[in-house]
Amino acid sequence: MNLKKSFRRGVLITTFAATGLFPVAHAEVDTLPINAGTFEQQFHTPYTGAGAFPPADAAAIAITPEGVVQSRTWPWYPSLAEHVGGREAVRCVAAQGGEVAVAAENGLYLGDGESWALALPREGTVRWAPMDVRAVVYDTESRLWFACPQGVGYRVAPDEWKLFTGADGLPFNDFTCMAAGPGGVWFGTTNGAIRFHDGGFEFRQGRRWLLDNHVRAIAVDDAGDAWIATNGGVSRIGHTPMTLAKKAALFEADIERCHRRTSFGYVNPATLSTPGDKTTATPRYTDNDGFNTGLYLAAMSFAYAATGDDTYRTKARDAFRALAFLSEVTQGGPYGGPKGLIARNVVPTTEPDPGAVYDEEYDEQRNQRDKLWKIMKRRVPVDASGEWYWKADASSDELDGHFFGMAIYYDFVCDAEEKGAVREVVRRIIDHLVAHEYNLVDYDNSPTRWGHFAPDDLNRNPAWQAERGLNSYSILTYLSIAHHVLSDARYREAYLQLAFDEGYGMNGMTQPKEQTGPRAPGHQPDDNMAFMNYYHLIRYETDPQLLSMYQYAIRTHWQYERLERNAFTNFVYGACARGQERTDQWGTVDLSPPMECYTDALDTLKRYPLDLVDWPMSNAHRIDMIPFASEGDDPPTMGSDHRGYAFPIDERQEIYWDWNYWRLSYEGDGTTLRPPHHYLLAYYMGLFHGFISG
Repeated sequence: MNLKKSFRRGVLITTFAATGLFPVAHAEVDTLPINAGTFEQQFHTPYTGAGAFPPADAAAIAITPEGVVQSRTWPWYPSLAEHVGGREAVRCVAAQGGEVAVAAENGLYLGDGESWALALPREGTVRWAPMDVRAVVYDTESRLWFACPQGVGYRVAPDEWKLFTGADGLPFNDFTCMAAGPGGVWFGTTNGAIRFHDGGFEFRQGRRWLLDNHVRAIAVDDAGDAWIATNGGVSRIGHTPMTLAKKAALFEADIERCHRRTSFGYVNPATLSTPGDKTTATPRYTDNDGFNTGLYLAAMSFAYAATGDDTYRTKARDAFRALAFLSEVTQGGPYGGPKGLIARNVVPTTEPDPGAVYDEEYDEQRNQRDKLWKIMKRRVPVDASGEWYWKADASSDELDGHFFGMAIYYDFVCDAEEKGAVREVVRRIIDHLVAHEYNLVDYDNSPTRWGHFAPDDLNRNPAWQAERGLNSYSILTYLSIAHHVLSDARYREAYLQLAFDEGYGMNGMTQPKEQTGPRAPGHQPDDNMAFMNYYHLIRYETDPQLLSMYQYAIRTHWQYERLERNAFTNFVYGACARGQERTDQWGTVDLSPPMECYTDALDTLKRYPLDLVDWPMSNAHRIDMIPFASEGDDPPTMGSDHRGYAFPIDERQEIYWDWNYWRLSYEGDGTTLRPPHHYLLAYYMGLFHGFISG
């Protein structure tokens, strides 16, 4: 390939200088770091005992072979008859301090046992006349609560109430029961449980939280744990004091126990032979050995840089060795590829041949849906040693994972010898890309399906319009890292040619991904990869014009991403933009993130669920959900909460930073356990950059 030396800028920069954007020295900014402290982490434990379940005031609720039985009968006041009719019209009764509250079919009644008045709760200029009142309860602050299909509310003063509907964040309204105790007020519904705590609602639905979604009764014990009787048995949703660091330690242990695959220790999801039982976990291979392990390498590198603990250095070194093997296993033998080709994954030949699944019929079926899909003679060949199957047709996300992880490892962990090993891997991969006109070329001497970075594809082939911005920034990132690691001017020369002569700098500036609206979900993996690239592009760039382009791109992109409260993208934006300004013809803009960039990320890490099993879960029935009208689906398949944000991470199934947070339903079967390396990456990145402590 001819690498030009004449650029529109007229200057070729070949030296590297740190921009000063990233060191932890920035932690002296007034609003940082945020002290994560100790928080109450929620967890779910099924209760499988017989008879009445533990809380004393729930003795009237029993588990029988026929299911959960509630035998409680409410006290009857004869004077109620003229107001509500018979006993069957009373749904619930609560009493405190001489006052009796009655939830009845035709309203909410307050009295002293003899005389009664129909309550008409009012908040400001809004007054309700509740009908079909399902439950009443007094909370630990002696506030009276009621629940009915119109919504819920609690009394603030004799004629002043606080009222909630879906527009205020109430998740659902087909109520069955209510209970109060330390830690908040709980509502049972026909499709999930709800907790009101600290001024907001939490929705608990699906097997992550409940044995069955139809809640029959709830009791709250003295510790604040909720015992929830469902059609499928009794669930206990409890709380335990925890720090982010303790959660990280639990997740690190889970990875070692459940998610290490092959002698190289690739981090992968696990299959559970018994749904939900982590002791039956067997790690399985996926298409993403390189991507997942690259993220894990970055996480362990940040962990070492933030803590100085040599355990993380060892884990990072091992993860790098696993990545390096993916560009070694492709060499030699009847299916050997060009030097620098990476494999998607590897499987020992002592295990079943994956080629039995990924055969030519598989390729032909994929090609019917995607005309650019390659039909390969063998998609999973055997390596030269005969010891490994390796999967061909690697993609840009694999390359992104390799370069993202290796650059962080190189900068923050490596000694001189380890840096040499990184240089060797980086050089063989980048030289492969340069030698093949910036394409990733497989053993069949044609580009992989998703490994196209050449200008003729990205700039002049309509088939690549959707990938133009992302792939432009991906190849610029690879070249930037190569120049930084190898100190070779050729890579900076190639980088500047693409950035200026081929317009790659502006490609990503104007089109980080396809956008169809302010809340468009687009393709979530592309968002994740784009932010992985921003991190290095901005960190290494010395040219003010290119830096301005990258800053514009990340600021524009983050305006979309902020609604997801994604801890990883928020921390990348904080690392790239904190304390920075960008000036153009319209003036100077302060790029610094608002405080919620950090607090939203922290809240997501706190909420990150301990149970990462792929249980079924749905938000499609929520009354606080705003469907995406642009989707045109009936019923809707994607939507946001009542404020336009994605639902919190503990109320949806999508726990990877590159999954679709806006999807409303997930049909899991409890047999897949997801690895928690995404949490570890965001947590240790935030810790390293001084955004959080503890």
